[in-house]
Amino acid sequence: MKKTLIAIALIGTSTSALADSPNWNKLQASYIDTDIETPIDEDISMDGYAVSGSLSLNESIFILANFDSVGDESEFGDVDLDSLNAGIGFNHGITESTDIFATVTYEKLELVGSVDDIGSESFDESGYGAGLGVRSMITDFFELSVKADYLDIDDENAIRYDASAFFHLTENLSLGVGYKLYDLDEIDQDIDTVAATVRYSF
Repeated sequence: MKKTLIAIALIGTSTSALADSPNWNKLQASYIDTDIETPIDEDISMDGYAVSGSLSLNESIFILANFDSVGDESEFGDVDLDSLNAGIGFNHGITESTDIFATVTYEKLELVGSVDDIGSESFDESGYGAGLGVRSMITDFFELSVKADYLDIDDENAIRYDASAFFHLTENLSLGVGYKLYDLDEIDQDIDTVAATVRYSF
């Protein structure tokens, strides 16, 4: 992760004359596909949607929010996973085309599973997150972003890795792909999500 952050920063330095700085005023909608590891080495695969956005308050402070909702239905039962994070961020331009940023967020995870004729179980906990990342306009049309968050949810620790790439069709409209990983060390499980996203910048 550190090497990736450094590489993107260096790329941003070499192309600063070609691209503007990242725009923090944006709204996004995504189709997402999520896999959850299980103790029996069989992943639970779910799909759904995500909505997110951020808004600049001034040149160096922004607010952000993200909501993901995925689920899976089978002849045996249902599984649903919702996640929410919202908070405040601080960005600083290290070149004309690259920002480093830090965030502090409220985090909430809710997992509900049900088995027909048996009943349901749920996990609904909240906590906080602290993250660092880099956004870089590699060119006027292509953007890369990477971020890592430390999470404390119900006194359990996790690391969330997030990476995305966007192609800017116009000044306002962009299409992107992303990958997000929750690394749950204490229970030795991962939650992986891939996303296809439409972004509107304003």
